[in-house]
Amino acid sequence: MGALRDAADRRRLRRAARRASRADKPRNARARIAAWAIGLALLAGTIELMLPLDDWYRALRTFARMHPADQSIVVVTVDDRTLNALGTSDPKRSDDARVLETLFASGAKRVFFDRAYADATTPAEDQQLVAAFQRHKGRVFVGAITGLDQSDGSTADIIPHQVFRESVLTASMDGKEAPFGLAVVFPASANVLGERRPSISAALAGVDHDGEYRVDFAVDYKTIPTVEYVDVLNGRVGVSQFAGKDVIVSPSSRVASDYHLIPLRELAPGVYFHVLGAETLKKGFPIDVGWLPALLLTALVVAVQARRQQPSYRLSTAAAAMLLVVPFALDFASVNIDVMPAMLCLGIAMFRFVRLAQTAYHGATGLQRIEGLQAAAKADQCDVIALKIRNFATISASLSPEEINLLLMKAKTMLRATEPDAQFAFHKDTFVWLRDALPVEELENHARGLHALFRTSITIGSHAPDVASSLGLDINRDASLRERTESAIQSAEDAAHGGKIFMVSEAGVVRDRAWKLQILSELEQAIRNDEVQVAFQPKVLLSTGRIIGAEALMRWVHPTRGAIEPAQVVASAEEHNRVDMITSFVLNRALREGRMALEQDPAFSVAVNISALDLRDPRFAQQVENLLAAYRFPQTRLMLEITETAPIENDPVVARNMAALKGMGVKLSVDDFGSGHASLHYLRQIPADEVKIDRSFVTGMDTSLEDRALVRTSIEMIHSLGRVAVAEGVENLAVVNLLKEMGCDVAQGYYFSKAIPMSTLVPKLAQGAKAA
Repeated sequence: MGALRDAADRRRLRRAARRASRADKPRNARARIAAWAIGLALLAGTIELMLPLDDWYRALRTFARMHPADQSIVVVTVDDRTLNALGTSDPKRSDDARVLETLFASGAKRVFFDRAYADATTPAEDQQLVAAFQRHKGRVFVGAITGLDQSDGSTADIIPHQVFRESVLTASMDGKEAPFGLAVVFPASANVLGERRPSISAALAGVDHDGEYRVDFAVDYKTIPTVEYVDVLNGRVGVSQFAGKDVIVSPSSRVASDYHLIPLRELAPGVYFHVLGAETLKKGFPIDVGWLPALLLTALVVAVQARRQQPSYRLSTAAAAMLLVVPFALDFASVNIDVMPAMLCLGIAMFRFVRLAQTAYHGATGLQRIEGLQAAAKADQCDVIALKIRNFATISASLSPEEINLLLMKAKTMLRATEPDAQFAFHKDTFVWLRDALPVEELENHARGLHALFRTSITIGSHAPDVASSLGLDINRDASLRERTESAIQSAEDAAHGGKIFMVSEAGVVRDRAWKLQILSELEQAIRNDEVQVAFQPKVLLSTGRIIGAEALMRWVHPTRGAIEPAQVVASAEEHNRVDMITSFVLNRALREGRMALEQDPAFSVAVNISALDLRDPRFAQQVENLLAAYRFPQTRLMLEITETAPIENDPVVARNMAALKGMGVKLSVDDFGSGHASLHYLRQIPADEVKIDRSFVTGMDTSLEDRALVRTSIEMIHSLGRVAVAEGVENLAVVNLLKEMGCDVAQGYYFSKAIPMSTLVPKLAQGAKAA
């Protein structure tokens, strides 16, 4: 009998599907979809929303056209080997003069210096270079940068010093890097000292133009002829390497920090970008037709689709293929076209056309769409109930689409037995419906009954899947129906995550949930308004009691919620992949204010917490290096404490970042050792200089033998690995004495000092004061 009923259910389902497929969708709905798709694409193109995707696709296409450089330009690099040989951080002006003479003696056509010579050195040194410039006047270029952004919001020009200006030509070094390092744009000329001057790339290519252009990365920069400065200086290069060629001399050591990302490849010295720009211009000045032509053609396709009751997959596929293929052909003609706004238009339109035309299982099963339920009449006398099938994805994986529809029909029948007058909607994996309001206690009993009802399996042909459910109940009758249905669905989700049968969403719960969603935007606004501070908790050398450093800690006092727990903010930032905002703010403030402490004690160390998620950013180490250079902060005086809020697996990006940080002299610390992810395995992943023992073990070690034993063992293990042991959460003298007895190196906590402003901490250093 069960099989017969199943067969009848299937026949009824197929008849419903056929009826739905014959239903004609209103033409004005398709017209609205077309208008929205075209309008959104126009907006995306206007505000360059899709430009990173176009840059990514453009960079991807370069691999198909990769070819070697034309060998007409030679790069002379002032690299680390050169600086080590010269024993200086920058060649002398007399060295530059000797190199210049050697290059021209070797037959170089022109020489470009990828630097501005903005500062004078000694008169004797400068005059040697001036004399060399004058001997080859008209054939030597030096760089200039205009409109450089300053930290105070102003702009400045970096131009040759007056002592050099009359004897040498000037070329612009200006350039813009696109978001995510996916493209580089150079101006062909710039206004320098009131005169129109070519960019280095334009001068190298012999191009006279006023526009901007994108650098074509189809040339393999590794094939550009390259010679080390020290070899030219010492005459260890042949004449043939320079004869008849242009030469560009540029700093390229790691100290120079002039490294940028070759899109989809690796970091390279900035000088190669000028050469690649010249190679681009030699093929003709690139033509950029922008995004509008592709979008206009796509809009025509969308308009044709809007006239059809069923969209043509073939037409849309052909249009998408053209959008992807045509840019390849145009690249060879140095014509650039952006297609991502057009792809966005086509994608949105097709998705909505298909959704409008197809017969989704909701209609076939008689289940309402959630949008239809949310558009119902006022429901201020109703409760909203959401029943989530927690294992719906697992069940769906083992059933056919027809069987899934049958499962939903049977589940609806079960619900109908308890809610005979309800209109049920289904959203993703959750049933949602309204029912007459009940007292909270009765509503909770009703939820328990619904949960019990779904504890039995539902037979679908040969399958009998067990259905796991959780419920969300919304009783906040002052909110809109849309807000209430979403709140009930979220409560069902929270109940599932919390292992509960149901969860009731009241006004307070909704407010807390809204706060969690907006905490990061409020933090960002607070940072802009200078309402977030950084305090510094001293770190004390236990053997002497001297303050040797401090940990930078964020402090945010919300105008209505009071002091916000930093751990709550960090957790939300990690969940939404925004932890870089917090790290950047604290790191900037810590380095800036840490300079005050270094003036009193050059050995003072500043510690900043970073997340494991920071280390997964390929640019993190470079960003740290840039900030250290910007604040002139010694690398060895910075300690980065890696928090245990996220695990570190065998991630090559994390490993490269840590190696780069260690290579530049930055210290690393494992924070909160002994808790969470900060385990022995975690410790093995990090080349740490110090390990901080979690406060949960330290604070109570004077009264707990277990904590005392754990701390002692941790210190011995840390020392056996050759690392510094730091105890945090020290709150009384008894703990201090125990830590000294165990040989702990450094401690911090309220016994010594709470986190205080740097202006309060620095006088203690100046007085040579010891903590506590």
